[in-house]
Amino acid sequence: MQFSRELAEGLYTIHACRDAEVVINSPRAEERTGEEGKLILSESFIITPQQLMREWPPGAIDELEAEHLAAIKGLGLEVLLLGTGRTLRFPAATQLAALVSLGIGYEVMDTAAACRTYNVLAGEGRRVAAAIIIEN
Repeated sequence: MQFSRELAEGLYTIHACRDAEVVINSPRAEERTGEEGKLILSESFIITPQQLMREWPPGAIDELEAEHLAAIKGLGLEVLLLGTGRTLRFPAATQLAALVSLGIGYEVMDTAAACRTYNVLAGEGRRVAAAIIIEN
């Protein structure tokens, strides 16, 4: 699924979401490698408008652990969008407890929905992050 709306320059945005990869608009020229100078990611990652954390460990929702979420502490987020892969899968109670302990709002959705929602919230200037699981 490709998104047609281009967002503000200088921010990380999501250009397209496909079955096993996500295409990112990167504000950093040295990161651009794929189609039309975009960055193609095929492993799980965390994205904020100002930062991209590549190679985030979980390859499936059942692999998510509290320490994986530690990467977003201190980012001053309003909301975390958790993209759970091709389909919506809710985390286990212990995983949800780790999300609650962060003290920020969160939404769980399939990866495509998380990518779309991230772009909308980032475009509004919200303090948002998307933790995207790309199933391997």
